Amino acid sequence: MSLRNLTNTKKLNRFSLFIFFLLFFSSGCTIYDKELDNPNDNTANEELGVYPPSVVFFPKQQTKTMSDSISLGAYIVFSDTSTISFSGTHLNIEFDASMLEVDSLAPGWIGPGSITDSNKTTPLFTYTVGQGLLDIYAYYLSTSDVAVDSLTHIAEIWFKPLSAGESTVQYDTSQCQIIKYDESIIPINGAREASINVQ
Repeated sequence: MSLRNLTNTKKLNRFSLFIFFLLFFSSGCTIYDKELDNPNDNTANEELGVYPPSVVFFPKQQTKTMSDSISLGAYIVFSDTSTISFSGTHLNIEFDASMLEVDSLAPGWIGPGSITDSNKTTPLFTYTVGQGLLDIYAYYLSTSDVAVDSLTHIAEIWFKPLSAGESTVQYDTSQCQIIKYDESIIPINGAREASINVQ
């Protein structure tokens, strides 16, 4: 084999290798857009027009079957840079009673300083269920503190599906209240609803 043929073969091999890598990297690289659902993600909430203090549900979307139990968390979210101490809340929640039925509720839990915590602080927690309406009342009871100043998981709600289809669970913020220890009201600046698809 001549030197010229050897040089041409090397060039051809390099060119083939370049084409191989070009095809490999252009077809093999997929960038996925991962959608995260964190009730305390103020940036994501603000992109949806939900500004703190706000009332949000977690998860914001879910798909279930008729035999599944549907769990939905009700949260109060404050700004990353400032939290406001509060001692009670009233949440007015609307849902489609032809598609969903409230099965049960439990007080929420995040950790120390929340409505319930590791120190076994007991909240005054009660609720009423009407036709497509759920009213939750939660008040912080402690012998040493008068308020909570953190992201707060107010309640966990379990629904039973009644029919297939897509339903929305939402807050009526004109009826919701976040109450300070001195009984003044903290304005609610935003709300995030939840979408439930029953198949």
